[in-house]
Formats: sequence, structure tokens, C-alpha cells
Amino acid sequence: MTGLLFIVASCSEDNQTKVEEPNDDEKQVADENPEDRESDTTMKVEIGALAATEILEDIKDQPTGILVNDLTLDNELSTDSKDVMESLNEELHEQLVNILNETKEPEVIESALIKLLGSPNYKEVIEIAEDFQPDFEDPYLPNPKRVSESGNSEEIGQAIILLDASSSMLLSVDGEVKMNIAKDAVLRFADVIGQESEVSLVVYGHKGSEDNSDKKISCEGIEEIYPMGAYNSEAFEDSLSTFDSKGWTPLAGAINKATEMIAELEGAVTVYIVSDGVETCDGDPIQAAKDFVMNHEDRSVNIIGFNVDKKAEDQLTAVSEAGNGKYYSANNAEEIQETIEYEWLPSMGELAWAHMKAPGPWEILAEYDKYREEHKRIRQLIDKEKDRLDAAMNMIIEEEMVTLETYREIEELVSSRYSSKMDISRDLESQKIKEIDDIANDIKDRVFQWIEEMEELVYD
Repeated sequence: MTGLLFIVASCSEDNQTKVEEPNDDEKQVADENPEDRESDTTMKVEIGALAATEILEDIKDQPTGILVNDLTLDNELSTDSKDVMESLNEELHEQLVNILNETKEPEVIESALIKLLGSPNYKEVIEIAEDFQPDFEDPYLPNPKRVSESGNSEEIGQAIILLDASSSMLLSVDGEVKMNIAKDAVLRFADVIGQESEVSLVVYGHKGSEDNSDKKISCEGIEEIYPMGAYNSEAFEDSLSTFDSKGWTPLAGAINKATEMIAELEGAVTVYIVSDGVETCDGDPIQAAKDFVMNHEDRSVNIIGFNVDKKAEDQLTAVSEAGNGKYYSANNAEEIQETIEYEWLPSMGELAWAHMKAPGPWEILAEYDKYREEHKRIRQLIDKEKDRLDAAMNMIIEEEMVTLETYREIEELVSSRYSSKMDISRDLESQKIKEIDDIANDIKDRVFQWIEEMEELVYD
């Protein structure tokens, strides 16, 4: 039997289903809860068999049970099924009586149970599971030909990165904020040189504002946010998130800060500056650079002028020359990355082992666990729904609403749909685990291919 429509309450006189008049107590409850009463008068169940559940989309598109459509995901997962069913006991009984007055066909009854008690939250949890992506680090693999051609084999020693965070870094280049471009470039650069060298990150221009009233605090606000030491990629990346572009440009003060930091150190020290403007704090960055390298041939100051004008380029060039280093110009994200790859990175030999960044077994297992934590909610919803359907089935058989034979047919249909959903859930889990493996293997392939290219260039 299909195509029939069963409406609970507010039926017309022509409707074949009779609705008992409420007693005085029920009228009082209705008067006190007009919104609830209004909801009751519009509740309906379409009598007709649902298609079998065969694919994931069938679960996502399954009708929401009208008796549980207000169950949020958190509530459905955290509330005991018995408590849910106790709250629905009277309403469920009324619905079942009316449905079974309409039909005794097992397929239609099983479908009606879904329309009464089916989970309203499948679509949400399934889409979250489908969208899951593993959080593997995307390895930075510099262009091996470009690095090889640069012939850069000078010893870096300890590295100090000075990052300009003055207000001008809030401007955009090709639709991207300059500060964001610079942070990304610095992170990738540190990721490479940190394999061979101790690294420090000093930021300046991130205090106060560009107003004259804040000039002093801004010009004095020079801060080492990643202390000189062994490189830790996570800690370094976290340090880049601790500041924003705000104020003035104490370039000289930043170089002086680097000089103070290495006062007691011996050996090679290289300063790398990413800046987009001239000194604005009345300092002398040229003299500061001279002081940094004084009596130390193995020290240098290298600068990338990021999207600068002629005045700034002239000053930054002079600073790098005074610091026994080089000046490079970059006008956009691509050029700043190319400059780092072409000019700043160490020799090929030093880099050869540094990019073994393919995901290891433990990282892959951790992503499995993260996905399965999301995926298990699908199974939990299927189980919760089955608990509600079983409770309805118990009510049907205990009150002998159908014959035992019909009951068993309905029970078989309920179990079959449940098993089908579980099978589909397992298929999705297997598919996503395979996707995690595929992504990990793709990264491995890219890393190993890069290593082969590096070795060819180094040993040819």
C-alpha cells in the first residue's frame, strides 16, 4: 500500500481516521503550551515503503523522524535511548495505533517507524567524515636546479631572522597581505636552515601603532620571539602567530639587538632581514650593520626588500653592503620565495638529508585515530536509531498490534536496514583510511623523487 497520507489531529470531517476529543486535562495542557499544540496538529506520517538503504546518500537523505526531529547531534549521542523513548511513550503509542489502523503491510510499517524515529543527524556527521583531511605537513622542497645554480655554499652558522612587522606590512600585494606572505616565506626558510643551524627569530614594528604618540613604544618594541637554539618547526610556527603588524620601523634597533645577542658567541653568524621599508625610528641601520660585522669576517647581513620603493631599496642595499651581505628585491609572494630558494638556502649537500619529511608510521596511525574518532559517531547514530526502533517494536508485540508473523517480517526489515547502514559505514571508513594512505604515499613519492634529483645534482 503506497501513496496514503496519515495526519495526526486537525483532520477534516472527510478524513477516515477518527480523532478522539481531548479530555479536560489534555485541553488544559494544550492551552498552556500553544506552541506544542500547534506542532502536534501539523505532525504527519506519509504511509508508504521507503527504498532499501544501499548507498551512503540513502542514509544522508533518509527522512528525519518526526518524533525526534528536535534532537541535536550532541543530545542524540549523549542521551540514553531509554530516556528518549520514555519521553515519547504516549505519543509513539498513539502514532503506532493510527498507523496500524491504516496498514498491516510489513514494508510500509517498517518505513513508518523510520519516519517516526529515524535520526535527524546523519547528514551532519557523514559530511564531516567525508570532508576529513589528514594533517600531514606539506614538505618544502626547493627547486633543486635553482639551488644548485646559485652555488651558495657559504657556512651559515647560527642564523638570526629579523622580520619587519611595521604597519606598512598590512598592505596587500596581488590580493595577499604582505605580512602573511612574509611569515610563510620565513617559516619555509627556517624549516630548511634549521636542519643545519641554530635559529632565532626577532620581530620589530609589532608594538604600539603608527601614531606619533606610540612612536617610542613601537621603536623600542624589538623582541626575540623564537630564542636562539635548536630548530623546532611547531614552536617556530607558533611564534609567528604571536604578533601582528602595527607600528614604526626600528631597523637599526633590530640589527643592534642581533649584535647584543651574539656578543659572547664565536663563529659564523648570519642575519637575514625581510623588510618593506626604510628606518623610521631615527636610527642608523648602516652603522648598525657595520657594528654587527666589525672584526668578524664570518658574519653577514642579508636583506630581502619586499615590494619597496626606490628610497627604501637604496637604504636597504647600503645596509646589506655595510654588513658584508647582499640585497635582493622581491615584489610578490612568488618572487620572495624564489629569492630565498635561489640566494639564501645552503648548498645542495647540506640540504640532501633535511627534507625527509614524508609521514612516518606513527603519524599515519595518529591520523587514522583522528578520523575514526569522527567516524564512530556515524555508527553511534545507527545504534541509537536501532534502539528506538527496537523499543517501538517491543510496544507493537507487547500490545499485540500485529500478528507474530507480521512482527517477524517487520523485525527482519528493521535488521536488514540496520545491517546495510553498518556495511555502508564500514565502506566509508575503509575508503577514508585508504585516502589517508594515498595522501601519505603521495608525499613520500614527492620527497623521494626530490631526494633523487638532489643526489643527481650533487654527485654528477
